[in-house]
Amino acid sequence: MKSLGLLGKIILLATAMVLVTGLSAWVVFSFLTRGGEVTVPDVRGLDMKAALETTSQEELGLSIASSGFDPSIPPGHIMSQVPDPGVRTRRNRIVRVVVSQGTRTVHVPDLSDLNLRRAELQLSQAGLKIGQVARSHDPDIEAGTVITQVPSPGDFVARGEAVNILVSEGRRPLTYLLPDMTGYSAEEVLPSIRAWGLKTGRLLEIESTDLPPGTVKALQPPPGSAISQGQTVHLTVTTSPRPHKPSPIVLYRYTSPPGLLDRNLKLVLDREDGESIVYDKDIPPGTSITVPVTVPEEAILKVYLNGSLLEERVVP
Repeated sequence: MKSLGLLGKIILLATAMVLVTGLSAWVVFSFLTRGGEVTVPDVRGLDMKAALETTSQEELGLSIASSGFDPSIPPGHIMSQVPDPGVRTRRNRIVRVVVSQGTRTVHVPDLSDLNLRRAELQLSQAGLKIGQVARSHDPDIEAGTVITQVPSPGDFVARGEAVNILVSEGRRPLTYLLPDMTGYSAEEVLPSIRAWGLKTGRLLEIESTDLPPGTVKALQPPPGSAISQGQTVHLTVTTSPRPHKPSPIVLYRYTSPPGLLDRNLKLVLDREDGESIVYDKDIPPGTSITVPVTVPEEAILKVYLNGSLLEERVVP
């Protein structure tokens, strides 16, 4: 019995020693392991030199995994990292980063001697757009074609940037002082206008009794004005007076009733430009009269008897 009790104590003691040894080993291992971990710093937005200094302080390495375009991050600065900031990791681990190349750039095409439409297509195909368009006369470059551009051909610029261009308007047109050609016939004036590189515009007619038909009465622009090639000149030319159309005559008849007193008869012609009295007399009793009224245009004839309106009618 004593032998069994002693054996049990030995087994119990051995078990306790094993547990203590295992626990001690776990504590030492845990201490050693945790003592070998560091927190991954945040290197995003830093340039490579600053990122290397930051990771080396934490006994970590740094490696460039790739690069990419990001207009919000300057070239050479870090866009992202693995492991992420704040992660616990072992010492000497490599932090892999993606480095920014800045904004994606494109090659500016040469727009020289292209018209505006083709220049716009070239820029669109290159990922750019047309900016301000200025114009200038250039005797050596065809009108409507590109003289120069900013940015220059061959430059690298950000995608979507605008390119400003200067477009030729060709040779500067000659400028004249328009001579006074009034008093000359239109047959003489029109060829001269065309010979000077000008255009003939409207021919306005005006009746005249002082000048022969077809005579230039006025010019627009007026004589003495500065005028360039290609500009239009309008002429006012005389014509013979048109035959005068006689105005119609309306006969107004009135018979004064019998009695002792004269009656006042007044005829008033009401036209657009105002009223005019065409007859105003006293008529003896029992008298019949006929009054001729000349009507140059449509009007209203008003008849007054002793100052009171008797009737009105449209004439002629």
